[in-house]
Amino acid sequence: MKIVDVTTRRYRGKSGSDYSGEVLIVDVATDEGPAGMGFAFGTPGSGDIINAMITNILAPAIKGGDPLLTRDLWTRMYAEAAPRRGGDGYMRNAIAAVDFALWDIKGKALGVPVSRLFGRHREKIPTYANCAHHMPPDKLAERAAEDVAAGHKALKIRGTRSFVTLAEATARVKAVREAIGPDITLMVDVNGSWDVDTAIQQLKAWEPYDVYWLEEPVPPHDIPGYIRVRERSGSTYIVGGEQHAGLAEHRQLIEQGAVDILQPNAAITGGITDFLRIHAFATAHSVPVSPWNLQMVHLHMAAGLENVKWIEYFMPDNELLKFQTNLFKGPALKEEVTDEGVFLLAPEGPGLGLELDEAVADESLVKWTGHQGKKS
Repeated sequence: MKIVDVTTRRYRGKSGSDYSGEVLIVDVATDEGPAGMGFAFGTPGSGDIINAMITNILAPAIKGGDPLLTRDLWTRMYAEAAPRRGGDGYMRNAIAAVDFALWDIKGKALGVPVSRLFGRHREKIPTYANCAHHMPPDKLAERAAEDVAAGHKALKIRGTRSFVTLAEATARVKAVREAIGPDITLMVDVNGSWDVDTAIQQLKAWEPYDVYWLEEPVPPHDIPGYIRVRERSGSTYIVGGEQHAGLAEHRQLIEQGAVDILQPNAAITGGITDFLRIHAFATAHSVPVSPWNLQMVHLHMAAGLENVKWIEYFMPDNELLKFQTNLFKGPALKEEVTDEGVFLLAPEGPGLGLELDEAVADESLVKWTGHQGKKS
């Protein structure tokens, strides 16, 4: 089997919609039938950059190659893109989009979900609800209570952003804990917006509220800051990695003892191939993995890799992801509510199971004219 073509399509949220970002679809065709689909999410305009990288650098590197040799093709793509990259950034997003398509082909060629290529050690995956809504404390508490009533036993809220004071951050944590009771796992994400002293002070203030994890307490590449916060975090786990690219950056977090739980995102690491390296390294160092976002891919990892602890569950009204999830009607995310919480079921279709909703696509497609991503 050989790769004969690599093409791209770009979609974006409609003007005035809740989501204005873009989705770039990558289609990889072979000479023996199975075709693969991958994707990259980004901000407005990012599709031009990622498309140019795929069309001009990555596609020529893999055409004629065997799509089942995913690691070899990943190495080829990285070798071609690295000298031109100017930093990992969009380069890894582009490699990830193609890598997803190659794994999709591999699963389809064998007639199995991608999760079975990793061993498939479980059929249902524990989740935590992303309740990270920008609401005042009382409204956020009401929403958290509704999520618990729906069966969720773990949930995550935002502790702060630039427009939220530290006092309000504590008020949000306090209100949510009082609303959900003592037995629900509570996580807090602050998106790397604090300095070390603030993180330590806030953890101290939150001790009465039993915060299970604090996500990205300081900027992502402040590893000494992560270490200092973790040394003073008490029983709260320090979590990070969603903005780190590739094995080298995640290895630093692990080797320097910066995090208790690692959060790689396959779209940022460079795809499934490099995610597997990161997972293996974390497993060897007894660091659990909880991938961030990207349910349609990470669900396969969570079903197939035994060191994946949780997967993030996005509520249906999450505005940031609504367009993305509406664009993909497959894989269907099936869930099961039990006394232990809400679980997502492992995918059953071959490959990644990605399927576009053509009606949504027709409304949002940006057509390409030429290799540089100009719009018609």
